Amino acid sequence: MFAEAELKELAERKRLLLLESDLHRSLIGLECESLRRQLTPLSEARERIAAGGPWLAAGSAVAGLLAIRHWRKFVRWIPAALTALRWVQKLRGR
Repeated sequence: MFAEAELKELAERKRLLLLESDLHRSLIGLECESLRRQLTPLSEARERIAAGGPWLAAGSAVAGLLAIRHWRKFVRWIPAALTALRWVQKLRGR
């Protein structure tokens, strides 16, 4: 009789543990989905950058090397580059 009561208690604990594990799996799934939704703008930005392809990567490398080698001349061009970038963005917006 004591063993039977102990078996019932163990079966009940097992059932509760299974329910708890299902609950935790559901919560983890919801958190993953929430993170995916929050990271969607990041992946969209990554796709826009990737649209530039190898030219963007090569241009960035060259600009970096020039910036290291001729940083004083490069600093003088930053305002002009930013103005050109804003101008291009305005043209795209129209």
